[in-house]
Amino acid sequence: MRRMKIWMLLVCITHVAKAQVVFTKELFVQGNDTLRYQLLAPANYDPAHTYPLLVYLHGSGQRGSDNKAPLSKLAPIFTSDSFRNAYPCYLLVSQCPRGDAWVNFPDFPQSLHATDTATRAGRLVLALVEEMRSKANIDKRRVYLTGYSMGGEGTLDLLARKPEMFAAAIALCPVADTANAPILKRKPIWIFHGDKDAVNDVKYARMMVAALKTVSSPIIYTEYAGEGHQLDNRAYNEPDLFKWLFKQKLK
Repeated sequence: MRRMKIWMLLVCITHVAKAQVVFTKELFVQGNDTLRYQLLAPANYDPAHTYPLLVYLHGSGQRGSDNKAPLSKLAPIFTSDSFRNAYPCYLLVSQCPRGDAWVNFPDFPQSLHATDTATRAGRLVLALVEEMRSKANIDKRRVYLTGYSMGGEGTLDLLARKPEMFAAAIALCPVADTANAPILKRKPIWIFHGDKDAVNDVKYARMMVAALKTVSSPIIYTEYAGEGHQLDNRAYNEPDLFKWLFKQKLK
């Protein structure tokens, strides 16, 4: 009986701990356009403090309008106690509508040139981040971008469109416009890719990394031998990744 009571107490404690990770469903409306997103407040939130903002961009499979699918593929580390206690921050997870993308390469694979203007989804993310940065308890010097697959592509694209907005970025399995390298040359960026990626060929990450090195960027690149496209859990659990990210600040 005593063991049963102890077990039930542990279940209750676990349930309470999980219940603390509560995303709020939100809508951002600009003109006739709507961006659905979910927002997670910092652990042990104190309104007197300022907090970093971490923007996560999902892959193509989570597009839609349910405002739930992006969380289904979110790497567990982002909602873990260890991460949230070590790096209290706002976590913004927006949802790209069907038929749109975070970035568009109209002549791919013949050309890696992205559209001159941001996609509708990309523009809405930037507008939403700008609005959030205006809030008193967001640390404007510590706004970060990260994303996986299509989200990795969007990460490097939006960073190039608004380098003054973001302090650093982590891009997983991206295709990127190498012409943006001069714009990004002073931005702290960490790129991950698997050399067996059958969705986004690793050659595209290598091309972007080479372009960034040409302009003396402080780029960090991790390539996993034998790894395919599904490497988000492995990459986001890389030792010192978030320690590196959260120490970056806009100058």
